Amino acid sequence: MAFYKLHGKFVATYESCSTSAFKHGRTETVRPLTSATRRCVEEFHKSSRPSNSDLKNLLKECTRVHNQLTKEAAMGQGFDRHLFALRYIAEQKGMKMPALYQDPVYTEANHFVLSTSTLFGPAFSGGGFAPVVQDGFGIGYGFLDNSTGCLVSTYSPHRDGAAFVGALQSSYDDIYKVLSNS
Repeated sequence: MAFYKLHGKFVATYESCSTSAFKHGRTETVRPLTSATRRCVEEFHKSSRPSNSDLKNLLKECTRVHNQLTKEAAMGQGFDRHLFALRYIAEQKGMKMPALYQDPVYTEANHFVLSTSTLFGPAFSGGGFAPVVQDGFGIGYGFLDNSTGCLVSTYSPHRDGAAFVGALQSSYDDIYKVLSNS
């Protein structure tokens, strides 16, 4: 929502998900930019916004879809690590790279301008991570007691971190107003 607020468009977004349920499990990608998310963000930014009740329902649908994707990724049903492994094997064996990996759509879908991850616990205010692409944002977020926080990093001069943080705060405020007013 914050990126859309600043730039009026959507970009490839990555959220890490633990696959620790599996022996030697690491992470899988959750792609939170779903049709439900897109629809919700667009509705929040219409000049004639829908009712709070309609926006709340859109937020609930975003949450439902996101939770389902996260569960699937955690249980090994994501596709990003599988595709990564196939590419790695092809490279290691000197095989011809499949056309999928050369496709511009594949390249754009994997240029993660927004890279996010949950940071949990009282020490999360001291952690974070860098963007995964030069023109991206690294966003660590977490919840503690009755508060939430984000750590945003970016590479200057490619992105304006302060503007993004302002748009993020404004987006949180918009969501809070909808959720606190029925």
